[in-house]
Amino acid sequence: MMSTRIVEYVIVTLFFIVTMAPGISAAQNIVSNSGFEAGNVGELPKEWRDQKEGGAEGRVVLTNREAHSGKKSIFIEHTNADGYIHPNKSVEIEAGDYTFGFWARSDEKIEFSAQIYRETDWGILLSESCNLKNDKWTKFEFPFSSLKTFPGSIQIGLTVPGRLWLDDVELVKQSSDRKIANIQILTQQGDTVLDNEYLTVVFHSEAGKVLIHSKAGKKRAELVPLPLKGKPAVKITSCKVLLDTDDAATIKANFSAEGKESSVVFSFSRDPVMEIKPAGNGVSISAPIQYAVVPSFISDDLVYAPVNYSAKILHIPSENFLMGLLNGEDGTLVFTWPRGNQKVDLGLSGDLFGSVDIENDGESVYLALLDAPGIWHEEELKASYLEKAIAIDWERPFPAKWITQLYEDGVKTEFTFRESESKQRGFWRAGVGWFTYPVWFKEEKAFFHLGKKIPPKGESLIYSLERRGTPVSVFAPADILRGTLDDKTYESIIDSEGRRNRSLTRPSCTVGTATCGVTDRLKPVFEAGEEVEKREYIKGGTEDMIYFLTRERERALEYQDFAHEMIEFLTLTKKDKPELKSFLDEMEVITREIIAAYEHAKDNIKDIEYARKLARKTQALTQQKNPGNFEAFMKLKGEWTGMGGAVDDLNRKLHTTTRKLFQEAGYNCVGSRETVEVAEEIRRRTVKCLRRPGSYEIWSDY
Repeated sequence: MMSTRIVEYVIVTLFFIVTMAPGISAAQNIVSNSGFEAGNVGELPKEWRDQKEGGAEGRVVLTNREAHSGKKSIFIEHTNADGYIHPNKSVEIEAGDYTFGFWARSDEKIEFSAQIYRETDWGILLSESCNLKNDKWTKFEFPFSSLKTFPGSIQIGLTVPGRLWLDDVELVKQSSDRKIANIQILTQQGDTVLDNEYLTVVFHSEAGKVLIHSKAGKKRAELVPLPLKGKPAVKITSCKVLLDTDDAATIKANFSAEGKESSVVFSFSRDPVMEIKPAGNGVSISAPIQYAVVPSFISDDLVYAPVNYSAKILHIPSENFLMGLLNGEDGTLVFTWPRGNQKVDLGLSGDLFGSVDIENDGESVYLALLDAPGIWHEEELKASYLEKAIAIDWERPFPAKWITQLYEDGVKTEFTFRESESKQRGFWRAGVGWFTYPVWFKEEKAFFHLGKKIPPKGESLIYSLERRGTPVSVFAPADILRGTLDDKTYESIIDSEGRRNRSLTRPSCTVGTATCGVTDRLKPVFEAGEEVEKREYIKGGTEDMIYFLTRERERALEYQDFAHEMIEFLTLTKKDKPELKSFLDEMEVITREIIAAYEHAKDNIKDIEYARKLARKTQALTQQKNPGNFEAFMKLKGEWTGMGGAVDDLNRKLHTTTRKLFQEAGYNCVGSRETVEVAEEIRRRTVKCLRRPGSYEIWSDY
């Protein structure tokens, strides 16, 4: 139990924090020339630049033919299928909460990106996928917050072929009188207590532990040097304050047990993060962790549940980022560490994980406490949830990108909670068809709608990693990652580029992309007997479909290359590490599913020469009018859509099976550190394959 003396310290230090509730009022737009009225038609607007990334071709110019307000707008045209073309606007972004908004229009259904970057290192701070479905000016608006002041860049543009008009771009800062409290250090009776806005940390000399408390006074975790873990009579023999300012503090604690000494340097700032620098080989953090999560921004997160394991120690992948969801659903511990040869173990204690042990390889370990009622939630998915909208007994405590994992095709698949229920026909998935998107919010209330394709099975764990409209007073786990790791490591983990869907749309597209959509648009032409007059339109549609099928087949072959290379890696590893044969055999079985899926579908997906034959037959119907043309086209339509549907379904299966390999490598490696090392390599190769999926493989906002 915590001593009376410590309880008093925690309560006393709470009085050092004096904050005022945020006061919000309207403010001015910080984007100059936001309406694009300054500048010459055919050129760039004044104070704006353009950029063509990754081989993108096209133009970004002022036009007076379209405008939402005033007389001008900016016109963006992407003419090939590569890269990203967009205008840039530099803005000085101060710390605070903002509203980012603009008006957009296109003459076709199109998806485009809206982003805010930090110009010092080009880190992405906001990235939203936007969709236009009609030929009307549409307003887009997103909340945005910045924890620090920095030079920013607004970028709105196209990663797919098409045309886009923009007008009235705004970034409006909301004024606030919120004040962040200074760091306070209190020393009394041999103990040192540090307090900031988010944490109260007690260096308990008698217990020989560092105790981490929430601002509500609840003990969340204990920390000792790893070499002294489990030893009796551990003491903190000295606690020296190396730095003490309003903004930063550094404390060196010396620990002793059974004649062994170990020291750890702790550094704090005015955020919820503490940097831990052990002089020995690591630290042990004790906490009541109900679930441990190893996040992935390309595939699905690993979610470790104590109930699934009988061993007392789990060796897990060390991938620079770990979250501990604390018992009670009101706290999360976030761990990060730089690149290195770190080792991470989870210790079981009853029906919880009781400890996280990190061998730090000489590097710092960063620990943050994120605290809020309902910061995560576990929901049992009952059979009664089938085929109906269910409001669950949990509300999000703040705006963020809330996610969960549900079973699709028998594999745990990540879904993002959407902001509202779809009122349209539903959502379409290759090989699955139309169905209701399974998770969304109505105001703050969470809803599920599950069915046979995404069944109510097991538990749904709801949590957030990234900001989405999150106020500046709240930290997201990704903020901790951003603030503690170097830029290269951070970008390699977040991998914003790898999360973009690859374009399957032909440059200078005539009709559309997928075979079903293109043939649906060609059908009325033949039905009306207008195929001769519109032969060029029909010819363009067949070229659109050939391009689409070519790119989809290329993607299927990428999976085959990956699978064959993985088989080679597993075979060589079995020779080098025969003791891991059981684990490697499991990985090989899953990998061979990727190869088998392609072999099974090969006849149905045909080849591109077959598609060209379909194109010639379709175009031949446009040479002269004939009453039988419509019936002939409908037969061809079935062949086109059969070919397209087969390759769509195949790539979905290949993506799902590759994610299954990624997951099972992480879940089945926990028995030994040698297995973990192999699992990390399997997962690294798998992520490389999963980057830049096609839009029919996985959800666009995964």
